Amino acid sequence: MIDRRSFLNASAVAGAMVTTSAPAWARTSTSTAPDVAVVGAGAFGGWAALSLRERGLDVVSVDEYGPSNPRSASAGETRSIRSGYGAQGFYSAWAAQALELWKRRQAEFGRTLLYPNDRLELAQTWSPGLTAQREIFERLGIPYDVLDRAALRSRYPQMNFDDVEFAFLEKTSAAVIKAREAMIRTSEVFQEKGGRFQIARAMPGEASGRTLRTLALNDGGTLAAGQFVFACGPWSPKVFPKEMAPKVAVRRSEYYYWGVPPGDDRFSWPKQPAWHDHIKGGYGFGSLERGLKYSPSGLGGGAHDPDTADRLPTAFLIETGRQYIDHRFPGMRDAPILETRVCQTEGTADSHFVIDQHPDYDNVWIASGGGGHGFKFGPLLGEYIAGRVTGAPGDPQIDDLFKLSNKADIG
Repeated sequence: MIDRRSFLNASAVAGAMVTTSAPAWARTSTSTAPDVAVVGAGAFGGWAALSLRERGLDVVSVDEYGPSNPRSASAGETRSIRSGYGAQGFYSAWAAQALELWKRRQAEFGRTLLYPNDRLELAQTWSPGLTAQREIFERLGIPYDVLDRAALRSRYPQMNFDDVEFAFLEKTSAAVIKAREAMIRTSEVFQEKGGRFQIARAMPGEASGRTLRTLALNDGGTLAAGQFVFACGPWSPKVFPKEMAPKVAVRRSEYYYWGVPPGDDRFSWPKQPAWHDHIKGGYGFGSLERGLKYSPSGLGGGAHDPDTADRLPTAFLIETGRQYIDHRFPGMRDAPILETRVCQTEGTADSHFVIDQHPDYDNVWIASGGGGHGFKFGPLLGEYIAGRVTGAPGDPQIDDLFKLSNKADIG
């Protein structure tokens, strides 16, 4: 458990890692081998590669399928950012900091990635998590409101609240993110700033004592580097079967885009809020071009192989989704499913990330365990990982939270 002082400090620590001076990425390495090779170009690896490059290091980004490919955990059109994390105040503080970094990056990237919106948590009772969340928002100064059923019906008449007693409303700390576009643009900017990108499957190669010398590539070649960051997401158990397979579970999830009625903007951004349903289960947000998004989370989450698994929705979850839409959105009863997505999450037993040195190598870092919620922290995770790799002072409590040795085995 992290106390109030620690999660308040998390924002300050993260803010201290953001570069405000002129970038140092113009440096040109005189060495054949890069300073750092980052394996994986998703939310952990893509942002880490960019942040390391901006610190003046020669960086190679390697991904076996390319940024935001359909197999990756960072794929898909949209993800969300929120500060509501129940009793986990540390992540509330980090989310607030991450949102500011997303805004800066959006301005730098010259592309709209953020779509701010209200976010509702629908509930019937004040659970311990929601009660703690309310206290955390007050301590952190994050604006919120609590709406009863009558207020909800008045403000969001497109939704059915018959079974809802109240909703916790995030007013300024939530947004929808264009996920696929964000990760493609992150890789583009990384390369514009002098980083090198390569498509290849990379595994640990030659080692000498506690130093990894090379990556072994699928074409039979090798890639040498001074340091290595393995941000492999759902591939982490394959890359490090001894270290990561017992600690990380890879599970599938499904979500659907439901067609909104013609000429009706009630179910689209910005009129339709994002929501998390503590009563019926699942989450979603309003249409951004593709339809109203809903995921019946917590169902059908069996083991998943990111390389070989088909990404076809199950009949059970389709029917579950139809029943939910009919109930919560009466104006969309019998709406068509326009698109379906199957992705995977890789999570640890305590839901915290793994960002730590490899136990056998002094120059190898592992960044994994996004658990379905890591994407929102992308720019901040990039700064944090870059700081750890370059030896910048950190916060021992935060570092300890992400230690591999503190993760229990997944049962």
